[in-house]
Amino acid sequence: MMQSGDPVSALRTKNVRIGDKRTSVRLEPAFWRALDKVARNEGMTIHALCTQVNCWNEALSLTAALRVFLLAYIWTESMKIAAIAARTGTIPPEFRPRE
Repeated sequence: MMQSGDPVSALRTKNVRIGDKRTSVRLEPAFWRALDKVARNEGMTIHALCTQVNCWNEALSLTAALRVFLLAYIWTESMKIAAIAARTGTIPPEFRPRE
């Protein structure tokens, strides 16, 4: 039972398969919805998309790579640019929204 004043986590944990292994990923509900939408747009399952992002990822946690990937995909609608973002942890400047 939560005590008053305790923070309530907005993160939701779900199991995903990365290749043949099951792991858990904690993301905010908005990221889970975005992941589902991108997977459907690309004709993939969430598991296949997470596996692909994990393969591209070189230095981030899977959760961080997914967040950066999703942000890049939403901004650019490009798997190629989103793959670069997942690999490097940053979106190339020429593809970032103007401030």
